[in-house]
Amino acid sequence: MNNYQDPEQEKPDTPAEDDPSWGGVIAGLMLATAGIALIYNRYQQFHDPGNDPVSLTRIEIFIYKVGGGSEWILLGLYALIALVGLYLTISNIIRLRMK
Repeated sequence: MNNYQDPEQEKPDTPAEDDPSWGGVIAGLMLATAGIALIYNRYQQFHDPGNDPVSLTRIEIFIYKVGGGSEWILLGLYALIALVGLYLTISNIIRLRMK
């Protein structure tokens, strides 16, 4: 009696990537917009002398301290978020048009 079943045969045939959708385009645009808005907001907080003291969230404080107390680390992180959002938007649009 051989009850051995190959685990490769049980796996459904699904692609490694998600299918492109207009929802993905909108999510990418929202991510890019949020990144750009955070860059603008934090830059204004750090560089406008008339502002109240800078208030950061806990994760921002952690990143700020790990980055050696440089606001440019936070701004760079937000730029990375904006770039990822733009990449997702562009890649979804290209894949939707090829479909």
